[in-house]
Amino acid sequence: MNLAEFLDRLPGVRRAGRNYRARCPAHDDRNPSLSIRAGSDGRILVKCHAGCATTDVMEALGLSLGDLMPAPVRIAALPSAEARPQIVATYDYRDENGVLLYQNVRLEPKSFRLRRPMGRGVWVWNVDGVRRVPYRLPDLILAVKTGCPAIFIVEGEKDADALWRVGLPATTNVNGAGKWGAPETSALRDLPGRPEFVILPDNDLAGARHGAEVSFLLREARLGARVVELPGLPPKGDVSDWLGQGRTVAELRVVCGLGLISRR
Repeated sequence: MNLAEFLDRLPGVRRAGRNYRARCPAHDDRNPSLSIRAGSDGRILVKCHAGCATTDVMEALGLSLGDLMPAPVRIAALPSAEARPQIVATYDYRDENGVLLYQNVRLEPKSFRLRRPMGRGVWVWNVDGVRRVPYRLPDLILAVKTGCPAIFIVEGEKDADALWRVGLPATTNVNGAGKWGAPETSALRDLPGRPEFVILPDNDLAGARHGAEVSFLLREARLGARVVELPGLPPKGDVSDWLGQGRTVAELRVVCGLGLISRR
């Protein structure tokens, strides 16, 4: 217990400098002979100047010697290294000249955070004031310059990278569905040539809304754009899931109504 709780149990308590005096409950104490103070380690120090043992004083109060000890301090356990968020992937967003503007960082347990470089390996975990661009913009520019007639727009960098690995130029925006905006549209409008944009939404309500929003913004910018819903997708499925079902690039091109798409 603490000192205040202990003093409440004693009769005739009065202050005596930094200590307290009270009548000892272990004998007929007419002249307060019990001295009480707090020790430097938080213990309650008790002494009867009439000679009563501390155990007798505590027994008379219905307490034990353990009650003179401070309450244990509970320290919250620090999360283990395994429980702390770990970086499992980084996705670079670069401008037309290849300059790194920011990264989308995937953490495990699964979450995403944005950061921008400050030089010499230093990162700031926000993108305040940084220009937004579509994912893999320099690659898109090169693909269009080398004759690619169409670019896919998907939800998430993982899906975009999956399409690039099979020779299909693709892009996306940070923060997922519903976050495509004027900066991404403007960057695509400035691409050399006039590629067509094929939007592959995820198979859920958010994906459907996202596809419609991106299509509207691109068409408003006088860009060719259309939404293609992939057949046979499971609920919340994406193009990576579709290809993972054993589908081929040729099938994807047919579904999207495209001819041969040049590799990078």
